[in-house]
Amino acid sequence: MPSNNLVSKLVAGTAEMNVSPPLGAPLLGTIQRSAGVHDDLIARALVLNDGRQRVAIVCFDLIGMDFALADGIRHAIEARTGIDFVLLNCSHTHSSPFTIPWSVLGPRWLSEHGKNWRAELAPRTADLVSRADERAEPVTLRVGRSPVQVGSNRRFPTAQGIVMKPNPAGTLVPWVDVLVVDRVRGGPAAVLFSHGAHPVVIHGASRLVSADFPGFAARRLKALFGGGPVALFAQACGANVNADPLRGGFEAAEHAGTLLAEAAFDAASASQPLPTSEFQLKRIKTELPLQQLPDREACLIALRQAVERVSRRCGEFALDDQKLWDLQDGLGAAESQATSSKTDDVQPMDNQPWWLIDNVLCLKDLLNKIDRGSNANLRFEAQLLRIGDHWSLLSVTHELFAEYQLWFDKNVPTEHNMMLAYTNACESYVPTDRDFALGGYEAATFPSLDGAAFKYHHRRALRVGTEEMVIEQLRSLWM
Repeated sequence: MPSNNLVSKLVAGTAEMNVSPPLGAPLLGTIQRSAGVHDDLIARALVLNDGRQRVAIVCFDLIGMDFALADGIRHAIEARTGIDFVLLNCSHTHSSPFTIPWSVLGPRWLSEHGKNWRAELAPRTADLVSRADERAEPVTLRVGRSPVQVGSNRRFPTAQGIVMKPNPAGTLVPWVDVLVVDRVRGGPAAVLFSHGAHPVVIHGASRLVSADFPGFAARRLKALFGGGPVALFAQACGANVNADPLRGGFEAAEHAGTLLAEAAFDAASASQPLPTSEFQLKRIKTELPLQQLPDREACLIALRQAVERVSRRCGEFALDDQKLWDLQDGLGAAESQATSSKTDDVQPMDNQPWWLIDNVLCLKDLLNKIDRGSNANLRFEAQLLRIGDHWSLLSVTHELFAEYQLWFDKNVPTEHNMMLAYTNACESYVPTDRDFALGGYEAATFPSLDGAAFKYHHRRALRVGTEEMVIEQLRSLWM
């Protein structure tokens, strides 16, 4: 058994900051400009220090990050604090700006109107982590788990293939994991809690910025503890799980958040102390193979067909690239078609020209990639924080299916564990091989224009066989 001296060396500190975007930032859920803020987007930092090594965990109420943004923030944190083991987890709320390389609209806003907001994230987060590190005080750790389900698998099989609707028989991870950071001098300083489900309870129901159910859960959990600890929500492997009900609105999001918070509080109340504080840190960085770029002629045919659909819907004037930009960005003629001055009057996506326009712009980008021969692979990273045989925290990049977390929970050698996705970058879905064969939004690739792979900036899905590669990479963290 470790000595009490080791336990006494463990210190931790926390800090919070507001990261809400400026008015008018386009939100992923509505594909429209934001009309205001319902509840602020918050970044919450926890720095753990075992006397030898420091770990910074920052949980953002954001959709995710591309590698460029995540790398910039991590480098800024290391330069400011010396901490190089950094976990930047995003809740994946769809009522936040496009900080992932999805579609064409989002990256354009970040490079223009949202440029300053994006640029400030790195120095502000470095300052946040520095403040948390400076506030470090002696702590002990507890871990726990309780059953909860705020959503359902969203891949429903039909005779026509996989469609996105609740699938009661589908895979999900029906629990919440917690790490409680207790002050030696009394009372919890922080509670890190994780669950896997897309925060889409608000989604297209409002043009107001919101953290969706994770934000409600964090505030409720903090209140259940008497307002003392910082409550950090971390998104787990929920790529194929939607929180319910989709587009249910703020009241429904608060209900889901309350359900999750109460389960997290139960898990914390029954949690087990960790008998050691020595950290074992390990990380991997590799590449996953993307499918080959499609044939140029096939892409040209798809582009001509997409242009015809836009022309029939929006008129010939929309075929000019700049007018396509203006339409997609909610400007000019599209303003009267796609948006409303009322914040609660949001038109369904299938009543907007946005999706058709985005297909044209994404196909043009795909054609450019074909002409350049851009056959790059997908960067993949994982980081492991392990405390003896007692507890593991595994974080991975991208949107992983729930099946990966179930595999992790079954196969790791530690008694307790927590797994996070959407950490340090989110640039693709990572389905299982079985789901690649089934297709559907998360697994489809060109010539389908309805899949997420076409919207993410690589414009194509991963290859079959990726599942085994990911499993082997994760397994290597315990070797």
